[in-house]
Amino acid sequence: MQRYTKKKEQKNKTMLSICIPIYNYDVSLLVRDLHLQAGKTGRPFEILLMDDASDEAFEKKNRALALDNVRYIQLDKNIGRAKIRNRLAGEARYPYLLFMDCDSAVSSDLYIENYIPHCEPQIVCYGGRKYADKKPDDATYLRWKYGVERECFPAAERRKNPDLGFCTNNFLIHRPLFEKVKFDESLDGYGHEDTFFGLELQAKCIHIRHIDNPLIHIGLESAAIFIEKTENGIINLQRMEKLLAVQYPEHLGHSRLTRTKLRLQKLHLIKPAAWLFKLARKAMKKHLSGKNPSLRIFDLYKLGLLVTSSQ
Repeated sequence: MQRYTKKKEQKNKTMLSICIPIYNYDVSLLVRDLHLQAGKTGRPFEILLMDDASDEAFEKKNRALALDNVRYIQLDKNIGRAKIRNRLAGEARYPYLLFMDCDSAVSSDLYIENYIPHCEPQIVCYGGRKYADKKPDDATYLRWKYGVERECFPAAERRKNPDLGFCTNNFLIHRPLFEKVKFDESLDGYGHEDTFFGLELQAKCIHIRHIDNPLIHIGLESAAIFIEKTENGIINLQRMEKLLAVQYPEHLGHSRLTRTKLRLQKLHLIKPAAWLFKLARKAMKKHLSGKNPSLRIFDLYKLGLLVTSSQ
């Protein structure tokens, strides 16, 4: 009887809120897969959907998900990636929060079950990301190539630098722990809210546990949209560096991109680098939108954006 009681208490402690921010994406298949898997665990759960002012067509599809334990919240105004995740945590009913991107698909029938053993106080657990094996032959190739070569790392590789290998697409966190950190809402738009969140965890001596439990990123943007988002990401990178200078100066220059910019500053090469980028920008953008984009060119494009915006 005592053993049964302990098991029941443990099961109740692992009550899970699956938190999905949505923007212009149909999450029907993802939610049905998650609902089936979560139901099989026998533990209390909810799937909390929050729509960040999507177009009406997507709102209608997602609002129509009539499943038990699924809640849908529609926002009238777009509030961005950081704010919506904080809002989801505030709305969640249960002590463990599983955040994921809406343009995802589960890669295993045991995806939810694999996270259950990691529902522990003071734990942040990241499952990873993967992409389809077959490369696309359309305008999404740059996004696919970047994802495969720069974002898909097994847990063993991520553990070598655990605090910097964090993304918002697929992570579990104890709610009281989330409340201590939250996402910095000054980083609006696209990019680096997850980087800053990871650095804040590191500064507070909260380490990230890495496991192999990836979600598949299926909502690939065209090269044009990905480049546009990258440009906004550079703006957020500069905002983040200002935040670090005040709050966590020991982490200044944490990224290879910012370290390269600092080296250029020391060598008094910012102005020449910015001048060269302005000359080459149009050609670089055309190359990145082509059939065989180079990620080295993409890195130089990001560096060019950084040096021109810091003048």
